[in-house]
Amino acid sequence: MKRALIILTLGVVLSVVGGGAAYVHRTAPERAMACCKNPEMAWLQHEFQMTDDQLARVQTLHAGYQAGCREMCRRIQATNDLVRAEFIAPDADTLKMQRLLADAANLRGECQWHMTEYCLAVSREMSPAQGKRYLQWVCDRVLTMPGNAAMPNPSESGHGN
Repeated sequence: MKRALIILTLGVVLSVVGGGAAYVHRTAPERAMACCKNPEMAWLQHEFQMTDDQLARVQTLHAGYQAGCREMCRRIQATNDLVRAEFIAPDADTLKMQRLLADAANLRGECQWHMTEYCLAVSREMSPAQGKRYLQWVCDRVLTMPGNAAMPNPSESGHGN
């Protein structure tokens, strides 16, 4: 009985140690990137095999895009707030609501266009093969998002962090 308990305990300990070692080994690159000042940029460089010069140019593009993106998110949120206020108003003006909804749709379209321009500019900083792969990644995850999903509330999005 004592021998079986020792074998069982040793098996559990070795399983935990082995699982922990495998986890640490398999997640080392991701954990290293998470410790960076800009983990999303470190991920981009690693994932799309960018040189330091390419990354520096993308970081410049990103900084410029983020400022405009924050402003666009603010404008979209302000328009959405106006739509909500008009929608719940006891004497809602349907023509005013129609105009506000059109304004909100135009802003979302403008936002998507700016995002598209940014993504195209980023892809041009990569090798042709990696740029094509990046644009496919963007299309699969960002540009196909329905409605406002691609433009979260600025206070929840992490913009500017």
